Amino acid sequence: MNDRPTPPRVTVSVLGPLTATVDGRAVNLGGRGQRAVLARLASAGGRVVSTDLLVDDLWAGNPPPKALAALQVHVSNLRRLLEPNRAPRTPATVLVSRAPGYALALPADALDARAAEDVVRRAARGDAGAIDALDMLLDDWSGEAYPEFVDTDWGRAESDRLRDLHDHAVELRAHMLLADGRADRAIGDLTALVRTRPARERASGLLALALYRAGRQAEALDELRRIRRYLADELGVDPSPELRAVEHEVRTHGAPVVVSPVTRPAHTVPTAPPEPAEPAEPVAPAVVARPETDDVLATADAAVAAASPHLVWIVGDAGAGKTTTTRDVADRLTARGWRTARGRCPEVDGAPPAWPRIEILRALGVTPPTSVAPFTVAESVCRTCSTAPVLVILDDVHRADEPTLQVLRQVCGTAVGALVVAATYRPDEVTGDLLAARAALASVPGTTVHLSGVGRAGVAAIAALAGSPDLDEDVLSRLHARTGGNPLYVREFAGLIRSEGTAALSVSVPPSVRDVIRRRLDRLPDRTAVMLRRAAILGREADLTVLAATAGDQEDDVLDALEPAVLTGVLTETSSDRVGFTHDLVREVVYESVPRIRRARAHRAALTVLADVTPDDTAALAHHAVHADTAESVPFLIRGAREAERQFGFRDADGLWAAAERWLRESDATDLLDVLVGRVGTLARLGDVVAAREARRQAVSLAEATGDDDALFRAATSWTAPVIWTIRTSVEIDTAIVDPLRRLAASELPTPAHRALVASALAFELEGTFGDASADREADDAAVSARRWARESDDPAVLARACTAFGYIAFGPDHVDERVANADELAGAAAAIGDDGFAAVAHYQRFLAAAAAVDLRGARSAAEAATARAAGHQLAQMLGVLAVYDALVDVLAGRYDEARARYDVVTETLRTQGAASAEWIATLGRIGHGVAVGDLGEMVDELAAIESVRPQSVRFVYVVALLDAGEEDRARAQWRTAAPYPRNYYWLAMTTFRARAAARLGDSVVMAETAGQLQPFADAVAGLDSGSLYAGPVAAALAEIADRQSDAEAAARWRAVASDTLRRVREQLDASE
Repeated sequence: MNDRPTPPRVTVSVLGPLTATVDGRAVNLGGRGQRAVLARLASAGGRVVSTDLLVDDLWAGNPPPKALAALQVHVSNLRRLLEPNRAPRTPATVLVSRAPGYALALPADALDARAAEDVVRRAARGDAGAIDALDMLLDDWSGEAYPEFVDTDWGRAESDRLRDLHDHAVELRAHMLLADGRADRAIGDLTALVRTRPARERASGLLALALYRAGRQAEALDELRRIRRYLADELGVDPSPELRAVEHEVRTHGAPVVVSPVTRPAHTVPTAPPEPAEPAEPVAPAVVARPETDDVLATADAAVAAASPHLVWIVGDAGAGKTTTTRDVADRLTARGWRTARGRCPEVDGAPPAWPRIEILRALGVTPPTSVAPFTVAESVCRTCSTAPVLVILDDVHRADEPTLQVLRQVCGTAVGALVVAATYRPDEVTGDLLAARAALASVPGTTVHLSGVGRAGVAAIAALAGSPDLDEDVLSRLHARTGGNPLYVREFAGLIRSEGTAALSVSVPPSVRDVIRRRLDRLPDRTAVMLRRAAILGREADLTVLAATAGDQEDDVLDALEPAVLTGVLTETSSDRVGFTHDLVREVVYESVPRIRRARAHRAALTVLADVTPDDTAALAHHAVHADTAESVPFLIRGAREAERQFGFRDADGLWAAAERWLRESDATDLLDVLVGRVGTLARLGDVVAAREARRQAVSLAEATGDDDALFRAATSWTAPVIWTIRTSVEIDTAIVDPLRRLAASELPTPAHRALVASALAFELEGTFGDASADREADDAAVSARRWARESDDPAVLARACTAFGYIAFGPDHVDERVANADELAGAAAAIGDDGFAAVAHYQRFLAAAAAVDLRGARSAAEAATARAAGHQLAQMLGVLAVYDALVDVLAGRYDEARARYDVVTETLRTQGAASAEWIATLGRIGHGVAVGDLGEMVDELAAIESVRPQSVRFVYVVALLDAGEEDRARAQWRTAAPYPRNYYWLAMTTFRARAAARLGDSVVMAETAGQLQPFADAVAGLDSGSLYAGPVAAALAEIADRQSDAEAAARWRAVASDTLRRVREQLDASE
């Protein structure tokens, strides 16, 4: 049921003094300015008149500084007069807003000028009753049109046009009366017409003909003589052939002249169709066709032909037309029967962390779950692909969070069927996460489209859409040169040209589009500018209810204030109760115009309103809390951080944790501890190991100061992130963390879950301790215990952390037979808690298990699966793992140059990411190459430098290198202080080097020790179990020991094993080529 009141019947008359009625009652239209607005809109015949043109016409090209504000006041007053009963927040239906201005939306018969045109048009067609209709029209015509505005250019032009229409109606009526044999009825109006318009040759001819046919030949001849003299004396021309034919009939009583039908004057403005009573729904601006669209459509055709995913990267600067291009593609593919879904990465803070994923699911008809995991979105897209081709658009992926980029990778990697993913980004804002995603997607077919500026034709089209349709060639050339064809810049400059004229291109030329936007904003009324600043505080879009509440105004007043911004293209009505900035740059310019101190106050006001109106919108509340600059915002920051973590938006979460931490530094220790504990896990997820360790150290210190064991437990076990590489940053044990963990482990912890988490944390703090066998054993015991207690806890989140710790310890030699089973258990726990990070670790553990078993194909498959699940920093890690593994395979295949090149590329990538392990990766490559060619002598200096920083880390490789370089004395000196290598992921490789060094130095004790240690791994390739290093077949080292012990039979046997190991490797390499 529609309770909206029926719109009033409004009529406007301009054929004489300007008048208006509402439901039959005359309306007092007020002063000249107000009347001029109504008259000017009436003169447009229902079409939109831009605000710039209205201002120019009403003030005769010399508007006051705030003319737009005055115009808006006139419009508001007129609306109240013409629709006195319009309900609040309902759109006007008579004087309507239509970008870029206003229109008078009346039916044709409600504006007398339009009704007159309709009568004349129907009469010219010969409709029945035409003479009577013209009689009525001429009887009602009450005088000169727009009489009070003929002193203006527009008023004079429209008055003259309607005078021509009136005269045309008189002539048309006379023509029809003559044809009907009623000449006498035409004489009166024609006589009046020729007296006032003596130059109208057609009227004079019709009058002479009417007089003659009415039996008044002498008067007819007098009129013919008058018009001849007038034409000769005043205009210097001869009568027209038609007038001469009339004269011939009158003088000779010849055959009646057949007067041609009178046509409508060429300059008469055709009647516009009636405007709708209801405002039209917001529509997207017209699209200027671009050739790049065809490139994307060609990719869509390829996706259909191959029935497989294709990827299009659309790259362009701000305003280059990325969104417009994808919208054009979506429209065209929709017309072909494609399903389309768009996810927009938030342009400003405050959107939910999972917003792009939510948008995609909704577009596919899927109700988003509480937690929008990347695989949920990927599965929905894949299901849709099975029934129809699908286009997924991800806008602005330079702003994408890690899970959104993971959606991009998983959709491309798992979909079966016709699918195109179009991802747009700005080239100067590329993040490390985006680079990693692009690298991971390198094998997906598709194309990269670089959007450059449009040509001159495109500039002309965009300028026309922006309200400057008639630019000459010179101005177009200058506009094209000034903007480089950037569509946004063209649109902004075109708007400026519309307001200021073409001089805007050369006088005080703005150095950037931001200045162009500022100049356009400066033209808006003061109250519009104030409301725009309040809207900018709320974000790219603003809810009108919230905006009114923050401003302390009525919603109708807010609408009135914003209307000039809508009409001038600064804002757009995104729905019936929301407005949005037309581009993020526009919003940024407005936001930056707010002084910093006022921004904080505005954000506080927004926070107060939103906490009452939308208390569950944690993302928006947290956004305003960050900028509110007040301690009262901390609870909102903490809620927002936790929600962002739940949606896997760890980068957003860290910003909120950091903001809360700043406020709590001098506050209650309990609250600060909660924030630090939360931040540890977030920083760890982001890969900032140093900052995460420092935050945990501070949390532990704070907890110890309180004497609260539960607080200490939460602080010490706050590393909640999955672990692929070591989280230790020093060879020394971090006693600030380990000592509290040991105390907790020795205490009476309340549950198995507590014991499991403490043991897991302890295992990661003690693994890989050089020269401390007891620490290695403690780490091993802790990992074993952690998994046992985690199983007892029946908590999959606890089990995931414990299996991660056990699997990390199992990278060494002590739990080889449990590696795969542990990885499977970890995968199950990860699935139960919906955490792709732990799922990636499970696949990583399978990768190392396969590599240790010399299963090259299985290892790569598992590494690829881990990469598919990884996101953000973890993705960069896994891409590095894959690249290093591929380099290792090159070494195995004897492709040494390719291998070194790969190691160098990985090193440079890690270096640019700031990874501490970057140089170590290059060293691994050179070690593998040296082993393969049988000479490590060139690496003596490099290995010595590493040993000086991290003693014992490459000691056995260094000894072998010294021996290869002929420096036996230095080798023996290093050997005397060497300690066994920790039993971690490099143990097998380093123990193999230790065995080779012992054999060459003749150390019988170490030879016996290492032979016993290595024999269980005799059929392995040393270092392959780490996925990164080649140290040769283990059996080859055993053969060297046997040779040194003069056991030729054993040496031959071990060499055969080594040969068989390399044969298995070669067979797998051959099969993969």
